Amino acid sequence: MSASSTQDQANEFRTDKLPKCTLRNLGHLCRLFVSEMIGLGLICFVCVIYQPPSTGLNLPFPVVLGLVFTWVLWVCGPISGAQVNPCVSLALLFTRRLSVVHAIVCMAGQLVGATAGAWIAIVCGPESLSSTPYVGMTMRSTSISVGQAIGLEIIGTMILVISVLSVSDEFRASAWSQGHFTVFPFEFGVTLALIAATVGMYSGGSVNPFRSLGPAFVNRTLVEQWIYIVGPLIGCVLATVVYELMLSNGASGPRIKAWFTDSEFDRRKDYRKPHEKRYSEDL
Repeated sequence: MSASSTQDQANEFRTDKLPKCTLRNLGHLCRLFVSEMIGLGLICFVCVIYQPPSTGLNLPFPVVLGLVFTWVLWVCGPISGAQVNPCVSLALLFTRRLSVVHAIVCMAGQLVGATAGAWIAIVCGPESLSSTPYVGMTMRSTSISVGQAIGLEIIGTMILVISVLSVSDEFRASAWSQGHFTVFPFEFGVTLALIAATVGMYSGGSVNPFRSLGPAFVNRTLVEQWIYIVGPLIGCVLATVVYELMLSNGASGPRIKAWFTDSEFDRRKDYRKPHEKRYSEDL
């Protein structure tokens, strides 16, 4: 395949532009759907079926979650980016890296996968699993209030989303962003394990609305699940605003204006004025 044909195919399947109505694009959207479905489906499957006994040597749940997330990123990353979280998909949509159509397809796959993964775990697991109330659901500790749980979910989601945006930043040196794709699964696996280990013991550490809703649908109860919708969504918006306005090396007034007003906004274009570029380089 020639370099020009490879470039044409890459342009055809760009996820930041609305896809044309062709069979090839439909097939690409189906791949995105299945990739996200499998990714979050496996995560929810593990969250439900991993119920180790309280005695004996067992891997801590944050470690198990980090390991399965690493596998998901390794397998699904080249296909859909392994977003496996509507907050990540929304952050990519807000930053103009995903079109509305691609975001909807990815999030639909995530919700279907989360529900199916939790259901398969209960069906395939022992009877004690299906008889356990709220099995696999995200529940806050009684030691904290609802407001505190929302606050922790906001913080945890911000940590995750800022990690994603920093890796995706077009103005970062390649060594700190897209330069080392093979280590990404381990970096994000550790990040998710950290969130689960610190926030998880109090709020449940969902940082993912669909990870909470999938098991909740299977358990046929939505008790306090609104916490895990409101908290992560607020965290997603805050993380996106903080990173794009302050942390990104390309942040500038003209760029922010173009972000909101220019239909042809190009994330790879440096909108900064010459004196702003020189100041950034001096730093």
